[in-house]
Amino acid sequence: MTLSTGMMPATIRPAATAVQTIGAALLDSFVATLRPLIARFSTSVSHVVVIAPDGLMLHSLRKDCLGPPLHLADDVRAPEAFHAGAVQLRLPPEVFLMRSLRLPDAGRSYLQPIIAHRLERLTPWRADHVLYAYSVVEGVSEDGTIGVDLLATSVDLVAPFLARLAGAGLTATALGSAAEPLDAPLRFDLYKGRTQAADGRLRARIGRGFAILLGGLATTCLFSAIVAASATSDAEDVQQRLSALRTKLALRGGSGTSRERALIEGKRVDTAAIVLIDKLSHALPDDTVLRELDIEPTRIRLVGRSVDAPALIARLEVDAGLKNPRFAAPVIRDADKRDAFDLVAIRGDVPDAAR
Repeated sequence: MTLSTGMMPATIRPAATAVQTIGAALLDSFVATLRPLIARFSTSVSHVVVIAPDGLMLHSLRKDCLGPPLHLADDVRAPEAFHAGAVQLRLPPEVFLMRSLRLPDAGRSYLQPIIAHRLERLTPWRADHVLYAYSVVEGVSEDGTIGVDLLATSVDLVAPFLARLAGAGLTATALGSAAEPLDAPLRFDLYKGRTQAADGRLRARIGRGFAILLGGLATTCLFSAIVAASATSDAEDVQQRLSALRTKLALRGGSGTSRERALIEGKRVDTAAIVLIDKLSHALPDDTVLRELDIEPTRIRLVGRSVDAPALIARLEVDAGLKNPRFAAPVIRDADKRDAFDLVAIRGDVPDAAR
């Protein structure tokens, strides 16, 4: 996937270029990580080419099963069957330089930059002319170091062999030593991590997959936004209908002041008790505790304790609207200097005809 920045405004072109660069780097890294997994589980045939004194020896390799060798003279094109699939080029062992290193185990995650920094001291070639691969030996020694085997060569030494391979119409995707078993995966692959010709196709496929995935996610988000907007519109429509219905009910109920409506609500059976309890909570002082509260259709009974029980009579008449409040039993003052009372009264929120 390539983004064209030619038609973009100059203000956002640097940001778009940075996003494109980062995206391409991430895609390349993903392809490099995915390539070995594809090769491991692939059922396609790969090929092993060994350099011979008088030409090339070609082998087909399928699931670690090595086919019979096919001798190919120099500058003779390989059969078409060898042009499909990965190609391992195995060079003579004398082309390579082998080194065994001891490095701190704490730097295991940074072996690549550590070895790259030491290449000119470990090999007789310039660092930018070195092809190398390394393998970590299992186990950690008592001094906290690990063994690392390094296999290296020079691009100048490899170039003639690559030219002979190119003369056969083949391109190496892996480079190693012929000293390793031909039917086993390379322990030292000097081309590991390099961009290969097949990576372009794999990169394009992954890019298309990501584009389809992002397109699907964008479509899903757009559909979700449309559904949410439709639900919001429906909710607003329902709310408008409810408001219109409330208005009609209010008009049908007749006009009147808010005080008149409050009085009417207080006379209704389903709200009268709630209104009465609310009045009692305001009438009773904080030093009064109720143990019983019996609300009957026409009367009410309160049993509890208070610092000054006689003072409750006036408060219940004025603040709670009760009529004829009186004590049903003598007030008893306990050791805590609190009055235990049993008080009854007639409800003031019911019509006189109901009493």
